[in-house]
Amino acid sequence: MKRWLLGVALLLASCGSPTTSNKLSTFDVEEPTAAPKNDGGPQIAYSYDLAYRLDPGTLDAVHRAHLALCRKLTRERCIVMEDSVTHNPRGDDAGNLRLLVDARLAGTFGQQLDARVTAAGGALQTRRVTAEDVTKQVVDVEARLRAKQALADRLFRLIQNGGGSVGDLVAAEKAYAEVQQDLDAARSLRAELQRRVAMSELTIGYAVTPAGGVWAPVRTAFGQSGDSFAVSAASAITFVIAATPWLVIVGPAVWLLILGWRRFRRWRADWVRA
Repeated sequence: MKRWLLGVALLLASCGSPTTSNKLSTFDVEEPTAAPKNDGGPQIAYSYDLAYRLDPGTLDAVHRAHLALCRKLTRERCIVMEDSVTHNPRGDDAGNLRLLVDARLAGTFGQQLDARVTAAGGALQTRRVTAEDVTKQVVDVEARLRAKQALADRLFRLIQNGGGSVGDLVAAEKAYAEVQQDLDAARSLRAELQRRVAMSELTIGYAVTPAGGVWAPVRTAFGQSGDSFAVSAASAITFVIAATPWLVIVGPAVWLLILGWRRFRRWRADWVRA
């Protein structure tokens, strides 16, 4: 009887775990203090994309204000995932900020971001909200956990009771270890899904309009065209100066080769006529 149960358990353990078709982004974050549980309701993961247009000289102040709002929420409710600011000589500065914010506060937090930009004279250019229903993935991973845990319990009882041959016990222990690995993977996926539902991703983009309006870069490009021409002319002059010694050496040699070839052709023509 034990041998039959062991065979069934090993067959179940060898079956591949079902995989989900949707790939999920993994965030290195702390476990949310109030991660939502699967109570049968829909599990929705939200993400927000915001793009702001700012006046010259205001990027740093707005950027610091947004970081201060995130720090005010504490690390359990707001985490900075990416932060970059670029200052360009032409004045078209840019920046990017990516945050993970408590999903219950994401809407209000976005309004606070807008208010800081408006106070600095900027404006919201783009707002996009994306919702992904991960309910099926949550249900699937919970079912996997229950099935694998039941199988692990049966294998553990077989190992505890002993009996059978040494080979049977070794096979049972190996199957138990494999099931434990599957359980760890399923728990990790469940925690990841919980984080995606509990923490919304906010991607914030900053773009500065240079002084003189949006056509300022074009005018700057025309203004710099003279410099570009001068640089090109200098490169051409440098090439000519560098190539002159080789022309003095190679030029006469090429001329002598051409002259010799012509004389050879005339000599051959005269020889053929003769």
